[in-house]
Amino acid sequence: MDTKSRARLIHLLISKSTAEALLIAAVAVSFYFATTNLNLRGVLDKADRQIVSGWAVDEGNPGARVEVQLYIDDRFVADAPADKYRPDLSEAKRAQDDWHGFHFQTPQLSPGDHEARVYAVHASGGGARRTLQLIGKPYRFRLE
Repeated sequence: MDTKSRARLIHLLISKSTAEALLIAAVAVSFYFATTNLNLRGVLDKADRQIVSGWAVDEGNPGARVEVQLYIDDRFVADAPADKYRPDLSEAKRAQDDWHGFHFQTPQLSPGDHEARVYAVHASGGGARRTLQLIGKPYRFRLE
């Protein structure tokens, strides 16, 4: 194989690799947008022996009540709509009304360190797919 043919083959392989990388990136971005609601906002405010609470709003559909799921130490605990009274949200211009809070009773836990996470349920694909999106940051708490 002469030098010119070898250079042409190298350029062809580089072009092929670039096209494959762009295709994979496009698929990844499409998947992200198909399974993620960029308008979800929320915070996990409190977690202790009695209650786990916070709020969740879909800014793209501010009248809707977001379904949330509670996990403690990576175990599913409960799900509920974020439809509890939270007047601070409309005052802070986070929601159109005062009904976007969530409250869960904390299950019986052993003494020690624990981590609560709340996820919003996002339906996509005409409801065919349901994915979870973390609301706020995980909340670490200790029980004595």
